[in-house]
Amino acid sequence: MTLHLRLLLWLLLALALLLVPLGVLTVRQAQRTVQETLERAALSRLGFLLSQGQVRIQDLAQIVQEFGGVGFILGPEGRTAFTDLGDYRLPEGLEETLKRGQSFRQVRDNWLWVALPGDGGGLGLGTPLEEVAALPQRLLQLYLGLGGLLTLLAFVVGAWGLTRSLGPLNMVSRELARRNAENLEPLPPPGLPEVRPAVEAMNALMGELKAALHRLKVQEQAARRFAYGASHELRNPLAALKGYLEVLQRRPGEPRATEGALREAVRMESLLQGLLTLARLEGQGRVRGQPLDLKAFLEPRGLEVAGSGRVEADPDLALLVVENLLQNAHKHAGGVEKVVLEPDAGGIWLWVCDRGPGFPPELLPRAFEAFVKSDQSDGVGLGLALVAAVAQVMGGQARAENCPEGGARVGIWLPAAKG
Repeated sequence: MTLHLRLLLWLLLALALLLVPLGVLTVRQAQRTVQETLERAALSRLGFLLSQGQVRIQDLAQIVQEFGGVGFILGPEGRTAFTDLGDYRLPEGLEETLKRGQSFRQVRDNWLWVALPGDGGGLGLGTPLEEVAALPQRLLQLYLGLGGLLTLLAFVVGAWGLTRSLGPLNMVSRELARRNAENLEPLPPPGLPEVRPAVEAMNALMGELKAALHRLKVQEQAARRFAYGASHELRNPLAALKGYLEVLQRRPGEPRATEGALREAVRMESLLQGLLTLARLEGQGRVRGQPLDLKAFLEPRGLEVAGSGRVEADPDLALLVVENLLQNAHKHAGGVEKVVLEPDAGGIWLWVCDRGPGFPPELLPRAFEAFVKSDQSDGVGLGLALVAAVAQVMGGQARAENCPEGGARVGIWLPAAKG
């Protein structure tokens, strides 16, 4: 069952719960009001007649003609005179009430009896209540006719208003139906304030999905570049090694061929070791570190360090970072200019500044991708990728930037030690 149909049924039930009790109470109140009005009118006419003095049966008959029924006069000796010759019996207790000087009113067998005390007796009348008894049926017919029409009109207006009110929900449904993996744009703000939190939550979810899909695409592209770079870097030493082995096959004992083969084998071993280390780091979760004084850690390795700082880091991984940063500066940037420790945002930056020309602008954004290197470089492009991977597993980050005064600096940020 749809929400629209459910709300319409609830609207119909609410109208029924409102109108049915209201109709019953209205009919009963109308019947009671008519009966009380009839009593007051009859007692008023009887009182006026008593105020005239001697009451004659003919005068009482005129009143009976107005109300219908029968009139009666109680004489001093308990005799009763009726306005016609019908077989009538007065209600029990009527005479005793009049003798006490009190007025009498009672409904018996669908007749209304009223009487007023007089000298030595009293007078009264009895009138049938058929018209009053038929009043609920006539009111009910009117109520069902006119009330049913008004109820139908109210239901139609309510259903129309409900359909209009649910328009923003239908708009959200249509907009959601248009979304797919290629279209995760945010939904437009709805017209209903009650729907806004749900739309905002869906927009946040679609934003996360969009970001996740973008990351997957980036990772897929990076994986393709990684596979291409690895195959390219391995193909070069394999081709060289194959050439040297062919030379040795033709001329056994050739020293230059033997040296070249060993050199290429070492290069392949270094490349494979770097690939294994990078794969291990990228598949590893967060590494629990220990407090490490960077200045005391670096100076025994022959480095002059400006600044100081304590970080949470794994010593072996920190050493791997330092070795790769220094090797990158020596092999590709003319050597190390200085090593700087710089506090920043709850952590410490370890910067290695070099003497080279700086990164080419097109390579700077991709400096930490595997196998990214300049055409003049003879490395394999894994050193800075390892630095970025180590930074990630230790809860830090890596950055490379060109310095305004010349050269470049490459660094890793690590969280400061607690306490």
